[in-house]
Amino acid sequence: MGLLALQQSHILANGIEWPKPIVSTASSSKVISDLISRVLDGAPTASLFQISINAHLAVNGKDVFELSNGSAPGSILISASTGVAAAWAFNYYLKYIADSSVYWSGKNIRISNGTLFPIIKPIRIVANDLYRWYGNPCTFSYSAVFWNFSRWEKEIDWMAMNGINLVYATTGMEYIYNKIFLRMGFSQSELDDYFTGPAFLAWFRMGNLQKHAGPLSNSWHQSQFQLAKQIIQRLTDIGIIPVLPAFTGFMPRTAPSRFPSAKFHYSSDWVGFGCNESCLPYLDPTDAFFQKVGVELLNETITLLNLTSHYYACDLFNEMTPPISDLDYLADINAGIIQVMQTVDPSAIWVMQAWLFLSGFWTVDRVKSYLSKVPIGHLILLDLFSEAIPQYSRFESFYGHYYIWNMLHDFGGNNFLFGSLVSVTNGPQGARNFSHDHMVGVGITMEGINQNEIMYEFALEQSWRSPLNDIELNDWLVGFVIRRYTGDHPVPDSALYAWQLLGNSVYRKNLYGDHPIMLSRPRVNIEQD
Repeated sequence: MGLLALQQSHILANGIEWPKPIVSTASSSKVISDLISRVLDGAPTASLFQISINAHLAVNGKDVFELSNGSAPGSILISASTGVAAAWAFNYYLKYIADSSVYWSGKNIRISNGTLFPIIKPIRIVANDLYRWYGNPCTFSYSAVFWNFSRWEKEIDWMAMNGINLVYATTGMEYIYNKIFLRMGFSQSELDDYFTGPAFLAWFRMGNLQKHAGPLSNSWHQSQFQLAKQIIQRLTDIGIIPVLPAFTGFMPRTAPSRFPSAKFHYSSDWVGFGCNESCLPYLDPTDAFFQKVGVELLNETITLLNLTSHYYACDLFNEMTPPISDLDYLADINAGIIQVMQTVDPSAIWVMQAWLFLSGFWTVDRVKSYLSKVPIGHLILLDLFSEAIPQYSRFESFYGHYYIWNMLHDFGGNNFLFGSLVSVTNGPQGARNFSHDHMVGVGITMEGINQNEIMYEFALEQSWRSPLNDIELNDWLVGFVIRRYTGDHPVPDSALYAWQLLGNSVYRKNLYGDHPIMLSRPRVNIEQD
């Protein structure tokens, strides 16, 4: 696997330079051609797409793609700044030239085996922002935990076709932690008492759970790490940046007794699991031992993956309260975390969820202090629930740092019908107007996939669209229905009308939805909320 190397091409007006992956244009073109062939099920028309990748097409570091008729008869030329932009262009062609659709639960391809629809007038799309983000830590438990590479390949294709260029890469990381903690002197039985079962790893990684439904077998560790390498190879081949996990401080329950001179705290009893399965010990980031362990873990991650992505995730206080509220201490916590990253990788960019700031603990002065010692340009916050409870406006665009506007939408992988197309079409541009260059992307942070697919397709289009008015929004919805459902016969007027009813009700300004009894956790005396 080739290293992701530093390329200073994402340059903002204030001189901040973001690392970006370098991928061979020749190999990236081949990867996109292979993607097109997979989506078209190997049809001969796949070879009629000509791929040209040229980084110089980018505008101020923002992706660009162009669609035109190719040099060969019946061919289509995709010119793009990156592999991701080329896949994005292919999806644009499918949707807006061929009235076709590729989505989580299937696809509706309306291209014949022999010919492509020509481009009437060349098309050029410039991304509104630098980044398109995918995922929530919970996505990888609610939806992806038992995927094999074949399923991951399908998801990565979907990501690329929707412009995603930044995503968590956490699969298999327990293999590395197991390896390092054994080296530190922990026994395997101590670690078996630490790791949760596979379906609960999201909350293990965020420090909310330990042990529950565990242990993890050695075969799980081995197979997941091999899968991780396959996933990361494909991501980097396309040009999607993997965000690697950095040390949060959480350790096995015996760590305080093994290292009595180190400073530990304990996480809370999380949502009633009890301290046998939560209340994890975690190293204080201001302690020198945090630096030692954190640097060793991150170095091992980079070495074993042969990958320096420059983007690292770390979320210490997910749904828990810091042990001390002193402002200087809060600032020093993050100084310790970013120090680990920059010791290993001076170009490190910390990707942090802003979800913790929804807690009442996080007053304006505490958030400002908490972020104050992370160098500007080395932190991107994920404003996780921007469509409903945006944090950027509450905290002055995060006091000089940068953030991505995200639609969270789904909690718990639930699948009842709801969403707010109005909030999603207006929200990202509102954030750009408020924060200017400090809003650097649009993303989706659903806890589970395979539900309300209209919302996610629409959300990711905001990375190149302008806001739509009511008439335009209705037209977009009609187009969505036609792309998704047209087969040998046109979509019936009654079906279009039904979808318009949905678009003007449950999908219009319905941020939370009405949780139906059928999707509630079984319990005695259940009542409709």
